[in-house]
Amino acid sequence: MSFLSEAVQHPQGAGGAAGLSEGAIKCQAGCYRENLVRCSDPMLQYEWAWLQQQQRVLRDFQGQPEMMARLGGEQRLNGLVSQSVLFQLLLQNEFARRGLEPRESPGPVVAAEEAWEITSVQVKREWGILPR
Repeated sequence: MSFLSEAVQHPQGAGGAAGLSEGAIKCQAGCYRENLVRCSDPMLQYEWAWLQQQQRVLRDFQGQPEMMARLGGEQRLNGLVSQSVLFQLLLQNEFARRGLEPRESPGPVVAAEEAWEITSVQVKREWGILPR
C-alpha cells in the first residue's frame, strides 16, 4: 500500500509528519513514476480513478478539525494534498506520453489498492487488466 493510500485509509496509523519531508516526497514521486511506466494502459485508467478517489477523501478532510486531527493535523493534510497533486501531474504526464485520455470507470476502485496492487481478479477483469 502506498504512503498516500495508507494515510487516507488508516489515518491514525500514518504517523505524524513522517514521510512528508521534501526528500521523502521526491523519493515517493520517483517510485510512483516508475510504477506508472510499468503499468498497462488499463492499469493507468484504474490509477486515474484511484487517485481521484483519494483526492476526494482528502478534500473531505479539509475544514473538519476532527478528521484533520486524525490525519495528523492541517500541515500534514496539506502535505498529502500536495503529494496527491504531484502524483496527478506524474500520471497526466504518463497519459500524455502514451497519447491516452482518462475515461469513465468501467468497474470498482479498491480504496486501499493502487493499480499495481490490485488483488481481485474480478476488478482486474472489469478494468481490462486481465481478459474477461
